[in-house]
Amino acid sequence: MPLTRSEWVYEKLKEAILSGELAPGERLVVDHLARKLGTSSIPVRETLRRLEAEGWVERTPFVGARVAPIRLEEMEELFTIRLALEPILARTAVKNVSEKDITQLEELVKEMDILMKKNDAARYSQVNYQFHQLLYGLSSWKELYRIVNTVWEKSARSRWIFVQTPASMVESQKEHWMMIRALKEQNEEEMEKWMRIQKQRAFSDYLAKVKQSLETRE
Repeated sequence: MPLTRSEWVYEKLKEAILSGELAPGERLVVDHLARKLGTSSIPVRETLRRLEAEGWVERTPFVGARVAPIRLEEMEELFTIRLALEPILARTAVKNVSEKDITQLEELVKEMDILMKKNDAARYSQVNYQFHQLLYGLSSWKELYRIVNTVWEKSARSRWIFVQTPASMVESQKEHWMMIRALKEQNEEEMEKWMRIQKQRAFSDYLAKVKQSLETRE
């Protein structure tokens, strides 16, 4: 389905926030954004209200809208929850995986190999998201899947760790291939282990980057 103008503006501005193109704390001036996107101010205002309701934008009296800052304590809490739950979700997905599922997942990992060589971190981040969504969706533990998705969306900026630290792509790919091997071998323990290793490393990298950024601003 084609996007409406408002939906298109929403997708563009949210992606800019997630990627860091619009930095935490950056002011969001309606007229400036409208000119940049080549649209009227109406869909921009609608989008900012929507992003504010979702927690991506904050509005301050006499100042206006700005990108919501990254709160380190909140991210640490979200990552702790994800580190506890995502390896379990990955393990429970192993029982339900089919040859077709493995082929689809393997194709995504191969695509990420190509993107890594091209150093296309933004696209890599998107395919990585698809990989994990497909894998987690195989789990029969649907309530756990719902919880993980909710927490994942709240920490969505961490998807762009590959943009912030491109070297993460190399380690991530090694881990993805070990996950594919665990799926082929129907090895639940190995899948859980490699998912935990990946999450622990990625979260540590991201938090270190955020801390460095906050210290630089101070």
